[in-house]
Amino acid sequence: MLWLAGTAAAYAQDAVTIKRPTQLRAAPGDSAAHVAELAAHATVTRTPQRQGAWVQVRSESGAMGWVHMFDIGTPARVNNTAAQALRDLGSKAGGGSSVSVATATVGIRGLGEGDVSRAPVGGRTASGAQPLQQLDRWRASADSARTFASTAALQSRTVDALPVPALTPSAAASSAEASAAEPPQAGAGGDPALGRMLQSVEGMTEAQEADLGRQMAALLLQGKPLDPTPELQRYINLLGRWISLQSSRPHLLWTFVVVDESDFNAYSAPGGHVFVTRGLVDRCTDEAELAGILAHEIAHVTQRHHLHAMRTALRVGTPAGLPALVRQVHTQGVGAEAEHAADREAVTLTARAGLDPYGLVSALVQVNALGDSDLQFADAHPQSRLRLDHLEQAMARRFDALVGTKAPVTVDARLEMAGIK
Repeated sequence: MLWLAGTAAAYAQDAVTIKRPTQLRAAPGDSAAHVAELAAHATVTRTPQRQGAWVQVRSESGAMGWVHMFDIGTPARVNNTAAQALRDLGSKAGGGSSVSVATATVGIRGLGEGDVSRAPVGGRTASGAQPLQQLDRWRASADSARTFASTAALQSRTVDALPVPALTPSAAASSAEASAAEPPQAGAGGDPALGRMLQSVEGMTEAQEADLGRQMAALLLQGKPLDPTPELQRYINLLGRWISLQSSRPHLLWTFVVVDESDFNAYSAPGGHVFVTRGLVDRCTDEAELAGILAHEIAHVTQRHHLHAMRTALRVGTPAGLPALVRQVHTQGVGAEAEHAADREAVTLTARAGLDPYGLVSALVQVNALGDSDLQFADAHPQSRLRLDHLEQAMARRFDALVGTKAPVTVDARLEMAGIK
């Protein structure tokens, strides 16, 4: 309860700036009456209320109204008090665990303290076997996911993939470097089999990918308790599996799990393993935000971003063994271009699943308001500000009519509606 109450208070008064001159609307939508004019760089206070692409804000004069999500810019702050409050809450609620509220990917990719970056190099992965067996029992079938979607009134939609905007200089450089990379030599990183497997990511069989992903999942779960709420675990698997059915690889053994940690975090492993923390689930203001985060991780798996990053890491001489390789990839990231690609795919997947495609954007707006450059792993990932700019170029306003101004469904409401609670 401390975590829930504290995060609500911390986020209730996010100060943000306005990117460009715009109008404060009386209701969501371009056709609503305007309340006031907002100048570029004006400071407004964002409330937790969102409807489609529109968020409710209060101007400095006290006027309350709505602005389009893409009109919100970089955070207006001197001291990041909200981020510090969340760190303090994490220490109290998590027994000293930090709150990785913004790994600059909304916790969407990357790990917080106490995760695999602290795991000892070497050793056996068998310690993760028992949790993996539990994950196997929670895994949802495609048919059960379709039943869930029908109960939740979610229908598949035909949605084209988003265009690729011009890459930022840093992302383009990263892409060029990866393209020019020599293939890893057999035996690189002290593991001949791993080196041979990653010589050609495209040539790796799905069976090899699944086996490697399961080993990585065991490493990622070392010392991590699973959330004990079976209803929540089932819901995450049903929602994630439904989204995965819209992807290019619906046949993978998709497995979703809630880890019992207060950090705001999510990560994944090849073969279809997706992890979210309880802190992230509790922090998502609605189902669409959670779906956007799950979809982002699904995109990393379908596009084999982890494997490409591991291949690059082997090329530059990673310390011996799979644990060290997993550590390096998850602390240094999979690259800006891969993160942007996963963002675009996540928006497309959620739209195809009948969910609000602005959920991921909403989550990024929240992290942007916190000022993610102050928090962990910012150097390894594109800042949320850059990711929002990238999505704005890719999405434009093409989804506005699709989502309308309907209020989003909360996670608790969906649990009740779907009869899971």
